[in-house]
Amino acid sequence: MRRSDKPLGPPAAEVVLHSARMSLGQPRTQVVAVAPVAHVDAARVVRERRLALGHHEEPEVLVAVTEVRASTASPTLRTGFFNPWLGRRIRRRRLRSLMPSSRLSRVEPSEEIRRVIQRWLAAISDADADSALGRLSDEPGTVMIGTDPEEWWRGREIRAIWARQLEEHGGFAITLEGIDAWEEGTVGWASVRVALTLSGQTHDARVTHVLHLERGEWKVVQCHWSLSQPNEALGLTLTRTLEELERTIERDRPDLSSTLAADGTVTIVFTDVVDSTVLTSRLGDGAWREVLRRHDAVIADATTAHGGRVVETQGDGSMLAFSSARRAVACARAIQSEIDRVFADDSPPIRVRIGIHTGDAIHEADRFFGTTVNYAARVASQALGGEVLVSSLVRSLVAGSGIEFLEGREVDLKGLDGSHQLFAVDLT
Repeated sequence: MRRSDKPLGPPAAEVVLHSARMSLGQPRTQVVAVAPVAHVDAARVVRERRLALGHHEEPEVLVAVTEVRASTASPTLRTGFFNPWLGRRIRRRRLRSLMPSSRLSRVEPSEEIRRVIQRWLAAISDADADSALGRLSDEPGTVMIGTDPEEWWRGREIRAIWARQLEEHGGFAITLEGIDAWEEGTVGWASVRVALTLSGQTHDARVTHVLHLERGEWKVVQCHWSLSQPNEALGLTLTRTLEELERTIERDRPDLSSTLAADGTVTIVFTDVVDSTVLTSRLGDGAWREVLRRHDAVIADATTAHGGRVVETQGDGSMLAFSSARRAVACARAIQSEIDRVFADDSPPIRVRIGIHTGDAIHEADRFFGTTVNYAARVASQALGGEVLVSSLVRSLVAGSGIEFLEGREVDLKGLDGSHQLFAVDLT
């Protein structure tokens, strides 16, 4: 490459060297060096760059050298492809104008960073201070965090303290269990699972790295070592894997198949606290939460006792499901009786309204949908505080079971055509 007679001045007076290799049949390029035009022999820089990365054989790929030249107009790129061992231009063509772009580089796996980290950890394992410290960035924002609470170093202090530590431990076995490495432009990162063998004991550890491309070399700007510790040691029991999450969901999801009758129908019950907004305002948030806790306990206990399922609870309302209309009505009566007992001394009084309907419903996992659900909700909206209101179908289904009803009433139900006859259960 022809050298300039004099520097062209920053930042345009730079030569940018790209390695080009094939990946899945497509060319992939990566910046490997940046240097002033007047002070670099392109072929020499590329050759030294490849040797530094351990590529001692002649490459099968070419190296693209882009040369930036200053002009009064928009700067342009000229590019030529070189064999760095021959130092000869293969072809040359003009590229698009070198203008700032808002396009982000593509995030992609980085085999180069993976190898860099692999060699770096090997140097640490061998207590090779020159190689280990040489991979660190000289930037003042560089940070290294160790496993000891005091090991949080920044900038120049990293080299001083870490050099002494490498001398003190004299090396230890590091077994790699996998390196996950990525890059985007001049930034890269890697996470590593390792097993550390120290003083005859093996410890599971994780190491994370952030790297920055500085004059063609990946330099570590952040490194964090941590020893694996179970959550239980911190007094916590948390979901840790997708498999555990799936098992938890399956365990916690209610099995609603038992709420379907033999003919596929289901009886839906809606409960709702009357005038909850007024009660919240008068009681205050803390007292209202305690009311809801006691209310929810009553609903859950009665539902379980009568063979039903609490499908959903939202605020002061609940949706219950039963395979039997008779059990659903019996449960509703028990709820009203227990609410009266539990909240007998409360002021203002806590009153619950309940609506019930039976029919076909769309059953998906732990939810019910469809007209039957909507109908039951509309019945509940017509009920008074302390009342259990059922559809005419439910009344006919429980006839002869000993459950008595008060005189029916004709109502319009929102979103449903015509008038509908509803019946209140006799709770005396």
